[in-house]
Amino acid sequence: MVALGKLVADQVLELSAPLVVGGQQRVVRTTTAGGAPANVTANLARLGVPARLAGWAGADPLSDGLLAGLTGCGVEIVVVRHGRAPLSTVLVHPDGERTLLTDRGEGGLEPADVRAEWFGGAAVLHLDGYDLLRFPEAVRTAASLAHGSGVPVSVDVAAATRVEQHGTDRYVELLAGLRPVVLFCNAAEAAVLGLDGDLPGWAPDLVLVHAGSRPTRVLTRAGAAEVPVEPLPWRLRDTTGCGDAFAAGVLAGWRAGRSVLDAVRAGHAAAAVVAGVIGGQPPS
Repeated sequence: MVALGKLVADQVLELSAPLVVGGQQRVVRTTTAGGAPANVTANLARLGVPARLAGWAGADPLSDGLLAGLTGCGVEIVVVRHGRAPLSTVLVHPDGERTLLTDRGEGGLEPADVRAEWFGGAAVLHLDGYDLLRFPEAVRTAASLAHGSGVPVSVDVAAATRVEQHGTDRYVELLAGLRPVVLFCNAAEAAVLGLDGDLPGWAPDLVLVHAGSRPTRVLTRAGAAEVPVEPLPWRLRDTTGCGDAFAAGVLAGWRAGRSVLDAVRAGHAAAAVVAGVIGGQPPS
């Protein structure tokens, strides 16, 4: 399975108390690979699924280390490298919720960078809705090449606030142009996109709406179903990357021939593992 997009460096700061403006506190810092494509491929590799990270990475020492770590986890790397890696500072609050502060880095992915061989032999191409905003032409090129090779496309939606800032109608047009077979989003994103009732004509035939500990909604043309989320068997430490892990678990279950509902349960299990660690990457 292939996930395409940018490689991000996540600097995760685990707060010991609620943040107070003007105050001071000790934190525990962890630096890991981040961004949806890296998180999805690392989770796929942990589940034993051959995974390939394609797209753009910075040409800097920080990216060197992140790429080496992903390779060590079993992820195949096929990226163009230039510029400086994006850096996200992730503030993990005591209740496990997180706040993201993002430096966009320098560089990006151009349509001419995207290569058909990146998708050779792929079971699915997974695209990131944030990258669809940052370099839409390159993402569209990737989707077109995948479709031309008979590779289905899945898409994870950008945050509701980013969709609204861009313009919902314009973002819907971008999504529809990718012709995905499945769309992943959370409840806020689904509401902004009008996916909280019957599926609109532009939407794929399968939309999965995750909502943390609340049941995941499975939306199809035939109707909707809900899949409960089992209680975490350990303490929630960090929600970073849980949505990416969910997508990876679903895609792995789908690739193994499971039903949609069973694939969603596999997504819940993968997300639970990441919820128990700091950062968006799964444990080795």
